[in-house]
Amino acid sequence: MLEFEIAAIYYFVAGIITAQPYFEEVPLDMLTPCVFYPTPSSTAAELSTNAYKTEFAMYIKFMDHDTLAAYGLAERVLQAIMGKRRKIPLVDEAGKQTGKHFRVNMPKLKRIENGVYQMELSWDRHTRYDAREVALARDIFMNGLPIGKEGRHA
Repeated sequence: MLEFEIAAIYYFVAGIITAQPYFEEVPLDMLTPCVFYPTPSSTAAELSTNAYKTEFAMYIKFMDHDTLAAYGLAERVLQAIMGKRRKIPLVDEAGKQTGKHFRVNMPKLKRIENGVYQMELSWDRHTRYDAREVALARDIFMNGLPIGKEGRHA
């Protein structure tokens, strides 16, 4: 699923600005303007007895011949994200919108060096636990307290 979220971000940005995309590394002879889409970082956390949450953060870099031009690219994307209420349309393997979306948290822009602006995009994904694990958790805990087999039948 993560590939779909990264692809969705790429297609969203490509619909707003024209820039050379880079995904793994930015080459020394890069074309400008360009956008670098690094692999996101992730952190998992418990959410409920049925699901867990994974928090993703992606630091997208907008690069151009000068800082003001890089800022212009990043700012156009930021305004587009906010204008869509932070909803990014999901895409399929062919890049076509699926009719579904995911919501990003408040995007943040900052200048990181001459000609480079960085956008922090973060989002949460909620995933259900394996069904057997959920059943086991419900058997062991009821209302937050451990129960024994005799306690369930009383």
